[in-house]
Parts: sequence; structure tokens; C-alpha cells
Amino acid sequence: MKRFLIFAIVAIACFATSEAQAQTITLGASGIKFNDSDPSQQKVEPVGASPIIHIDKTKKDALTIKVGRDTRSTIPMFELGWNVPTNVWYTNYLGMDVGEFFELRNIKSVQTTLNIFGGAAYSRRCRMGIAAGLGFRWNNYRFDNPAMTLSKGNGLIMPSPIVDYNGKSSKKSKFTTAAFHIPAEVIFGNPSRFAFSMGGYVDININNHTKIKYNGGHKEKEWNFPVEPIQMGAVARLRFKAFSVYGAYQPTQLFKTGRGPELSQWTIGIGFY
Repeated sequence: MKRFLIFAIVAIACFATSEAQAQTITLGASGIKFNDSDPSQQKVEPVGASPIIHIDKTKKDALTIKVGRDTRSTIPMFELGWNVPTNVWYTNYLGMDVGEFFELRNIKSVQTTLNIFGGAAYSRRCRMGIAAGLGFRWNNYRFDNPAMTLSKGNGLIMPSPIVDYNGKSSKKSKFTTAAFHIPAEVIFGNPSRFAFSMGGYVDININNHTKIKYNGGHKEKEWNFPVEPIQMGAVARLRFKAFSVYGAYQPTQLFKTGRGPELSQWTIGIGFY
């Protein structure tokens, strides 16, 4: 966190040392922009904020709908990652014959993120910037044992065998969380070509549930498990034009203290702008 704050201070200092220019403010359907009055003397890229879907007017006064942002942000519109739990401990289950039940099929345990709003401030001279966003994130934890799910018993999350439904066995079982996603990154390089960024994120949990899918199509869900309401992590990213790869580490616990397995997670994924 200290390193992130230092990078942010350096970036802000670069903006402050740019020559002072008169500013104009444009407010429209595509968001808010701050532009220098004389583009030929412009030292800093426009500061902008816009949703991923915005409406522009053409020269003939026709409306066109565009998907994507017009800011130099490294935060993607869409992200797809793979979750790998680490430091999994079962200290809350000492003396219980439950085994290591939070074992996952990592290739099926995916993280998806949709950033619906984003903004960035970028300095051409320093080749640095700051980006932030707001969106939604879903984490799926697909259990390696398709015949096991989670249940809430006496305040403690427990593994529970799945009973057949109308003679049909379970096909897959998973645990899913949904959250408001708030990312922030410091940018190095040119995001329209090649850039490196690092920063962090805060996820505010809004929903969670287990899901069982049986052979034959029947589905069952159980809601509201005791997960931590706020989770935080660090991220590093490489952007190549309209594509990026990222790695993230989330040290905060998935479940509330004393209510389930203790674990943090790594996530490796790709992003699209």
C-alpha cells in the first residue's frame, strides 16, 4: 500500500509541474472531460470519465451507440481470470472428520469482472497516469468433488453430501460471490500501445450462494453464507493496445473469522477494452 501511495504522489507531481493552461469543461452523454484550450500546447492528456456504453452525435445529428471508453485507462471493460486459493487452513475444524473439502477445479473456478464506469488522468510528458473504475465482479469456486456442497450448521460452514434428485446425481457444484468492484491503478507507458500498471482494488460483497446442477438440468441454490463483506487485493497488469494480462493477490479472507476455511487467493487473467 505504501508503494502504491508513493507512485500516486509521483504521478500527481508530474501533472502539477506541467505548464498551466486554461481549462474548458465538457459535459455530455459520453461523460465529463477537461481539455486544454490550446491543444498544440497541451502537456497532459484530457482527464475523462465515461460509461462503457455511450451515445455520440454524428455530423448529421444522428445518434450512434459506442461500446468502450475514450480515456487512457489500463482498467479493462471486461476481465476473465482463474482463481487459485492459497494458504488454505482448516483450524476451525480441529477434531472434525471433514477433510480438505475446499478443493477446487481451478480451470473451472473463474473470475469475471465488468467495469461499467472508468476514468483516467494521463501525462504525455511523464508517460504516467492514474486510472480508477467502478463495476461488478463475480468469483466462482467450482468444487473438485461434484457430490459435495456447503451448508450452514451452528454458525460454521460445513461440507455436505449432495442427495440425488429424482434419481439423478449431481453434475457440478460450486460457490459464487458477487461484489461491487472498485479498482485503482498507476499507469507507466502508453496505454494505447504498451503499458504497465499496478495498484489495488476493493470488493464490497453484495451476494453469495451455492449452486448444484444435476444430471437432467435441475438446479438448486442456497444463499447468504458468512463471507467477509469487504475484500481487498493488489494487482499488476500489462496492456497491449486493446488486450491485457493481469495477476492479482487477495490476502483478505473469503469467509468471516471462525465461520469457515481460512484462505486467500491468487488470480491470473486477461482483460479486454
